[in-house]
Amino acid sequence: MQLSIPADELKAYLARQLDHFFPDGYRLEGADVDRAFELGLQRLEYCFSHISFPAYNDGKQTYFSYMHSDQYAQFLYFFSNSLWKDSQNRVLCDKLIGLNKALNGMFFSYKGKLPDIFFLAHPVGTILGNADYHNFMVVFQNVTVNTAEGPNGETAPSIGQGLFLGAGAKVIGNKRIGNGVSIGVDAVVYDQEIPDDMVVTRREDGSVRIEKRKKKTCMAQNYFTVDVMKSVNRGSNA
Repeated sequence: MQLSIPADELKAYLARQLDHFFPDGYRLEGADVDRAFELGLQRLEYCFSHISFPAYNDGKQTYFSYMHSDQYAQFLYFFSNSLWKDSQNRVLCDKLIGLNKALNGMFFSYKGKLPDIFFLAHPVGTILGNADYHNFMVVFQNVTVNTAEGPNGETAPSIGQGLFLGAGAKVIGNKRIGNGVSIGVDAVVYDQEIPDDMVVTRREDGSVRIEKRKKKTCMAQNYFTVDVMKSVNRGSNA
């Protein structure tokens, strides 16, 4: 992956950001930080290799710019999640997610399990709770996915592959959202299961319309280089 600045400079830049926003003297250093930083970049590269936009992937290599706010938000997730799984370094993980809130105005938990492959489209005001996510998810601004619990105590809701969440879309409750589903602008799915291949839109009165997708491909397909629906049908994560 081609970085806009070398990896060591990126780490130093991030350390300065953390020191500025959270001047508690707890430094971004240690063997666990080094491991998680490297793994976070590897996970980022894998994710970007599936995204169809030239700023991420030109078909020959992937790109990451620390000045691209959407990319940087994804990096902060992969880094903090890798660090949490490695050492449960709560202080630094809290600071990394706090930095993401300060810079990008969005929230996701470092304990959460966002998919290996997803795309953020200027997601200001977005909150992604600890749901059961799957690959090829697209998230726009002001989106909310709540944290809930399934009927058997599992993390819910279950979010299928190829989910498109338009600006202002909301998923509330613990019901399953199927594969290849698109939830449109300001549409609210409240404690309702959505079957595979459905399009959810908001009517003028605030109610939602749920109908079968007419196109062969789902909305999320526009953002990824692989055939999202074939990947869904194979049950693949890549």
